[in-house]
Amino acid sequence: MKPIIILAVMAIAVTGLGVGSLGNVITLDVQSLGVGDADLVSPITNADIKFNIAKIQGNQGNFKNVISDCFITSEQNIDAMSHVFCKLTDENGNVVAEGVTWLSSTLNAGSILTIPIDDPNFLQSQVQNIHDVVLVVQGPPKG
Repeated sequence: MKPIIILAVMAIAVTGLGVGSLGNVITLDVQSLGVGDADLVSPITNADIKFNIAKIQGNQGNFKNVISDCFITSEQNIDAMSHVFCKLTDENGNVVAEGVTWLSSTLNAGSILTIPIDDPNFLQSQVQNIHDVVLVVQGPPKG
């Protein structure tokens, strides 16, 4: 069984931001998951999330601000072979765009992990469409 942890980041007000980075320190809520009588062990208990906001050309020469990358920093190591997902959601909780990174080596505490939002729905990650961010860290397979 793979340990899965869901870290939900609630109520991110990113509307009205210009090109640049959104660098808020966000307190994460860790959701406990269990299988049978045992709880799954959380790969991390806390993380900081920052965003890169890119300007892309839209229709009729207009520009759109989109979230192009999530930057994750954790106070704990994240083991090699873990998957880290950054999911951008709308006001209804629907995922509108996401990115995922597979760690080939351990991510040391304090190191920055870049997760590109390379989802085919990239244009849906326009700043004004994003309400929440969900960070999922799936630990390496056991055995």
